[in-house]
Amino acid sequence: MITVFFYEHWQFYSSLLFLLVVAHYFKPFWLLLLGFILAIFSVSVHYWLFYKQPELEEEQLQAVSIEARIEKTFSDDYLRIRLTKIAEESLPWYRQVFANVALKDTTNKLESGLYVKALAKLNPYRSRKNFDSFDGELYAFTQKLHYKGQLTQIQSFSTAKANVITVYRQWLWQNLDGYQLSWLYYTLLSGDKSQISAENKQRMQQLGLSHMLAISGLHVGIVYALGFYMSQCCCFFASLFGVRYSQLNDLNRYYAFAGLTFSILYVLLSGLAVSALRALLMLSVLVIAYFFARQIINYRVLLFALCGVLLVDPFSVLNPGLYFSFIAVYCIFSFVRMSANKINAKHFATQLILLQLILGVLLAPLSSYYFYGISVSSLITNIVFIPLLTFLLLPALALLLISFLCGFTFNWFALIDEAIFVILKQLTELLLDAGWLKTQPFAWQYLVIFYLSILLFTHCKVWRAIAMIPIVMGITNAISEPQIKWQIDVIDVGHGTAVLITVGKQALLYDLGAKYFDRFSIFERVVKPYLEANNLQLSQVILSHQDNDHVGGINELLAYIGSRPLNVFHNGKTHTSCNIIQTKFAQILTVESLWPSHVMSSDNNNSCVVKVSDGHYSLLLTGDIERIAEQLLVKQASSKLSSDILLVPHHGSNTSSSNEFISAVHPQIAIYSRSYYSIWHLPHPKVVERYNQASVTQLDTALEGQIRIKVTKSGLLIGSARKSHQFWFL
Repeated sequence: MITVFFYEHWQFYSSLLFLLVVAHYFKPFWLLLLGFILAIFSVSVHYWLFYKQPELEEEQLQAVSIEARIEKTFSDDYLRIRLTKIAEESLPWYRQVFANVALKDTTNKLESGLYVKALAKLNPYRSRKNFDSFDGELYAFTQKLHYKGQLTQIQSFSTAKANVITVYRQWLWQNLDGYQLSWLYYTLLSGDKSQISAENKQRMQQLGLSHMLAISGLHVGIVYALGFYMSQCCCFFASLFGVRYSQLNDLNRYYAFAGLTFSILYVLLSGLAVSALRALLMLSVLVIAYFFARQIINYRVLLFALCGVLLVDPFSVLNPGLYFSFIAVYCIFSFVRMSANKINAKHFATQLILLQLILGVLLAPLSSYYFYGISVSSLITNIVFIPLLTFLLLPALALLLISFLCGFTFNWFALIDEAIFVILKQLTELLLDAGWLKTQPFAWQYLVIFYLSILLFTHCKVWRAIAMIPIVMGITNAISEPQIKWQIDVIDVGHGTAVLITVGKQALLYDLGAKYFDRFSIFERVVKPYLEANNLQLSQVILSHQDNDHVGGINELLAYIGSRPLNVFHNGKTHTSCNIIQTKFAQILTVESLWPSHVMSSDNNNSCVVKVSDGHYSLLLTGDIERIAEQLLVKQASSKLSSDILLVPHHGSNTSSSNEFISAVHPQIAIYSRSYYSIWHLPHPKVVERYNQASVTQLDTALEGQIRIKVTKSGLLIGSARKSHQFWFL
């Protein structure tokens, strides 16, 4: 894990040095050192063979010939393709290189499964990076999504040869489409979540049933049991027709082998998901141990499975499913070991509820960290759905598959579909709103401290006080953190602006970011989730001016909270310049609008310029004002412009940031809010040089991601999303 997360960082080298020194004096540590070396080798090989982005010159990226297979269509003009040839260089069969591309010409309707030859403009995949939000770049890395761009010219296209998994999934969806919960059945039988809507995915998460959507030990175990008992039935019926078996043959071995074969086929068709691979490896260890009459401790089976998963793909440690899967199984093993003498049929229901409670407690920190909430309804929903899944749904789906293969037309499964739909609907109505407890974001270090303490407490029986060490360290770290008076977050919205100022849970928002293609709102996708994750109350909103990259999310803002936050600076209206006023925010900040004092011909120069100050530290927000407005501001309010932090006017355009303006503001820190792939090539080199000459520290959302400045009594604490979530491979 250190190799995956911290390779080329100080944590990696310090760990290696520690093991080298300790192994020199204590021979048992040689095994740890050898394991570390194996991890380095495994991670390096996997990265270079499977994950490393193909190296292309910049001119090749802007005009390159490609051959690719269309994997997925998001819309008529936006696709995901798997590249097989780039610039006359064929990619080896084991390399998966994907790209999200737009179509310049949509006259030809392209569908998944087609093979295309085209000219393309490509850029290495890069996305917005913000705190407490979905990490698009990390997801793209794990999915081997290396590029995004545009297909400028389609030269030819033809039907590509589909692989077995694709054919199976297409056939499966065609047969299942029409059932009320077809998306659920399709996911259970294929492991593919592409047919689940965002609404259904969120509903299952809040009901505590997300694990049903991932092929896990429960699913693999049921398939194994089906294979085991089906082979047993086949042997029984064969014996009725006169087939005799030698007494020397242990038929249970054949049944176990049949069950394992069914499980392997199921996991392969599901696309080798982490949880499915873990379950299959554990099952394989147990079956092999049975064949050779060996007894293996449960924990060792789990460790074998973990080693197997990490050898197959060490980068699976980036997948939250790995932690949910292994921690849940570890919890079950521990519970069974401690309750081995107490479990009986009489108290089975009580034991099941107790196990569910323990699982809920142990998995709650993970759920809180990844999803910013805990499903308190999972106790009820899992007690209902796990027996349904085990004894009804998966066996019925297995029979349904057989009926599809045999061509049966009697739709007997519709009754089961209706029953499960009604149960899920009732649970949703009763538990969805009350059953999801929202939590606050926290650092990953506290997650590690929690599980390390649990591990030490359960396994260090002699010195259980050792488990208190990480807890004390976590509490000490939390207490020692400086008290924050107020906080500035320049959110990474690409080309545009969205600045959030918070005092406690009160928030003031300056601009909303852009809206693209009349359907992708930055406010709805980035700003709003951040507000909800941190439980912030949006008290005031200031709109700098009417350009799309600043107020594109206005409709989404009104739908989210109404026009009340616009009352102070815009009289509740959305298309007016801001009022020139001075007001208090959260009782400790003075918010003063300095411009526009009169209407100008340029919309940029009508931007609302706002100064936020606590009497000691101050921030100047400038919108898109240009040189003319800057000069008027310097003459009109020169004494008020001086600020410690400056949001650079017009995203760093050369039409702004004049020397006179920079001199009047005299900032310590200047922040550019802009996109990485800027068609305007911002910030302009001359602007950068002017700030350099004034000895101003320059920060850039395109390079830093979301920029966070915490204002404390002792000074300014500067952080950025990219540095806090920095990986050596991105």
